Amino acid sequence: MGLRLRVDGDVVRGEVTFDRRQQGAPGIAHGGAVTTVLDDAVASLLVVLETPAVTANIHVDFRAPTLLHHPMTVEARATGRDGRKLHLTARLLDERATVVAEAQALFLAVDLEHFAKGGEALPEAWSGWGANAPG
Repeated sequence: MGLRLRVDGDVVRGEVTFDRRQQGAPGIAHGGAVTTVLDDAVASLLVVLETPAVTANIHVDFRAPTLLHHPMTVEARATGRDGRKLHLTARLLDERATVVAEAQALFLAVDLEHFAKGGEALPEAWSGWGANAPG
């Protein structure tokens, strides 16, 4: 997707420009591509929260067409935690700062062994995350 994200305090921000590879209707990004960007943004909050977790549910409201070849900004933040449940939100804004899509996501905290099932080495940065995982 070409998404570039950075941590800015307790918010994750980034930029993305959709192109014809993500086209749905002519000149407009496919809703699945928009949802993927929003999901990636909220998932990046797990670095801020230092909590391994997985997407349980994501709901996206499409507010305006996400035009191809126009730079977009994505922002994500955590809005609450209830035990294993992490409540996260994200929004996608066009170059005029108009919200074109926004998401509410529920992530569930898991222990690191959940990711080891995939057979890939876990990132070294995750080694201290166990303290925030479910007990």
